[in-house]
Amino acid sequence: MMQRILILVALLVGLAVLPQPAPVQAASDLVNRKIEFTYLPPTDVKYQAVMERMQKSQVLEMLSQFLSPLRFPHAFYLVTSECGEANAYYNPDYWMIVICYEFFELIEAVAPRPGVPVEGYRRDEVVAGAFVGIILHEAGHAVFDMFNVPVFGREEDAADEMAGFIALQFNKDVARTIVRGYAFLWWEFARRGEHKDWADFSDEHGTHLQRFYNVLCMGYGGDPETFREFIDKGMLPRERAANCANEFAKVKSAFAKTILPFVDREMMKKVQETQWLK
Repeated sequence: MMQRILILVALLVGLAVLPQPAPVQAASDLVNRKIEFTYLPPTDVKYQAVMERMQKSQVLEMLSQFLSPLRFPHAFYLVTSECGEANAYYNPDYWMIVICYEFFELIEAVAPRPGVPVEGYRRDEVVAGAFVGIILHEAGHAVFDMFNVPVFGREEDAADEMAGFIALQFNKDVARTIVRGYAFLWWEFARRGEHKDWADFSDEHGTHLQRFYNVLCMGYGGDPETFREFIDKGMLPRERAANCANEFAKVKSAFAKTILPFVDREMMKKVQETQWLK
């Protein structure tokens, strides 16, 4: 995998001198010249179709615009690749978020079947919401690293909190899609079984159910009206819900002090006004 990354870095450096692809959205000014992206061809033919679906949906084009307000200090890369495992991660050595074809395939596998919602969750919102939620989580790691943001507690928890907070900065439809889709992902992983060994609890990530409840809490704490269903359906315990507004407020304050200074406010407003995830 490291050899593939080194080849990819060389490829991206070469691409940097070429004209940039046209943005996917009508807001053609949502371009950050420090963000480069590419779809790395898989070696296993079975992932060719996954790559083509992502290209057709212009996934990386959309994500580059989604993150365009961030004033990165240097180049930042978004890459899709075959990894040998279902994963998505930020590589601080190359300032790169790698989205594995295996992970996109996994999201499609755990999402409800077309036309057969599960507990009110539709396939389209789970695939889109879970995918964007994961990318926002990895973007949290990238921002913490590239802007030297101090983090108390586990960075994985902080990245989840940032993903939930960012999701609520858009219109209600986008916020619902991301929060519900991201929460469903952890609920489904937990439902399928997790942590069968004591050592699993030593992981730097929270358990799937902890991440599920944290996502619900961030959504409800930031917009209790939009996410009232979490309470009405008994998904989020009222004891936890009572403090969610305070949890959200703390993340908002931390974001304002440590990350907002690196955000282009005018471009952020345009991103917020764009109709994403159609």
